[in-house]
Amino acid sequence: MTSLFDYIFYRVYKFYQKRDGTPAIYASAVLSVMQFFSLLSMLAIVRLWLSFPIPQKYFIIPVILLLIGINWFRYEQNLDFKTLEARWGEEDSDKRNRRGWFLVVSLTFVILLPILIGILKHNMQVI
Repeated sequence: MTSLFDYIFYRVYKFYQKRDGTPAIYASAVLSVMQFFSLLSMLAIVRLWLSFPIPQKYFIIPVILLLIGINWFRYEQNLDFKTLEARWGEEDSDKRNRRGWFLVVSLTFVILLPILIGILKHNMQVI
């Protein structure tokens, strides 16, 4: 699983490297958002079958801060970008484009899935 997170970090880092002087901050933030919404999507899916109260916002904030802290320590404090560059730097453009689109679609999916489940379950009473 860390290989997937490393790849996401690498691709976002390379995207912002051309535009900004501190791409590691943006890459860590995008990775943290993606991880948080993945957890939120899993929670929404589990709540379709099991009924339990949604954690309050005071419980969610430490989870977000924990994800940001873990990503900050892993990628900004111990960043060995040369290892990531050696692993994915020579990726052919067709594979890079397909994986890039997959990252955009998966980020969109994990953000929209809990919203869609909430609308279908609470507003429309379909689920």
